[in-house]
Amino acid sequence: MIWFIAEDCAYYQDLDSLQSQHNLDKIISLPSEADIATHLGGKVGFIAPFYPPKHIRSLFVIKSLPNKFGVLTTQEQHAGVPESKALETRLGLSVINSPFTLADVGGAQTLKDFTRELLIAESKGFRAKGVFLVGVPGTGKTFFPKCFAGETKRLLIQLNLTLIMEAQEPIDKLNSVFEYLTNRHEQHPDERFVLLIDEIEKMIGNAEAVEKRMLGRLLTVLNDMHTPAAEYKFDAIFFATANNLNSILDNNPELLRRGRFDELFFISLPSVEMAKGVFEIYLSKLKIKDELEQVMTLDNILTQIEQAYQKDNNDPDKFPYTSAEIETFCKKLAFYKLVYGEINIDHILNTIRLIIPIIKSAQEGINRMLAQKELFLLV
Repeated sequence: MIWFIAEDCAYYQDLDSLQSQHNLDKIISLPSEADIATHLGGKVGFIAPFYPPKHIRSLFVIKSLPNKFGVLTTQEQHAGVPESKALETRLGLSVINSPFTLADVGGAQTLKDFTRELLIAESKGFRAKGVFLVGVPGTGKTFFPKCFAGETKRLLIQLNLTLIMEAQEPIDKLNSVFEYLTNRHEQHPDERFVLLIDEIEKMIGNAEAVEKRMLGRLLTVLNDMHTPAAEYKFDAIFFATANNLNSILDNNPELLRRGRFDELFFISLPSVEMAKGVFEIYLSKLKIKDELEQVMTLDNILTQIEQAYQKDNNDPDKFPYTSAEIETFCKKLAFYKLVYGEINIDHILNTIRLIIPIIKSAQEGINRMLAQKELFLLV
């Protein structure tokens, strides 16, 4: 007996063709338990958008039927549903068709070089497993994977472990994501994805057995990706981010073992040159760059910020603000422009006082994190 898994309405509208193709006497769509019991053992097929009951699943040959329009079903295609939203519905996870590219990243030349080299290697058959990004909060650890996804034309799937843990069977839920991507890869081998595990340290060091099994399962899948031992076969690169490196080193140092991730990056505070580039990106986006320059040059603004927080910065080669703080700074100036119709020197100086960098507000933790940066490739 055959059990067809089909989400596309086109198959249900042409059961005769499917029946003839597989030499079946009958195909029953959306079968009830009574339908299944009545026809067990016959030359009958069943079709539904779900799997047969677990206790009799082994009795069927299960065949997944591809959607007629790639990720999209016929009904989704006609309704104009975006691919990202369709995939989001199937996985129960956030999926992003990122509008960002590497042009939206200020500085971070090490990451940009890695991306360029990776694309060359992929064109010659190489497949990366994953990238680990750790560092100061607000430096773009989550933003970079979105830019990478947009640059490389991949959909980004946010593998939210906290959300998965809320499922009735978390391990089954995690497995179902990888199973779905494997099935899609068989039907559409050119599809590529980014799987983002944000703040992975939230799964580290917890006493609950299910969380330990979840982490172990994830590491097993990651370790075997793109090898002959791989349980799941799909084209994706994992990005994992972490703010709290200490909990990982204390509880699960094996997470950072070389070979599990292709590269480990530490994203530190930006250099003054990088910070200037980030400022220019946001000031241009907010359309206040030219007006601001007439009040105070950008170089002068950077100097004012450095002087204000010099005593809090233990690395004189780095700028005190993270990328997120620079964005907040620029948005505050844009707010003043909206409210008062202009930006003046008092607005700039007041913003410097208001935007207190994390190296000051969380000095002890940041200094402890910076002391471990030699373990990684610096960005």
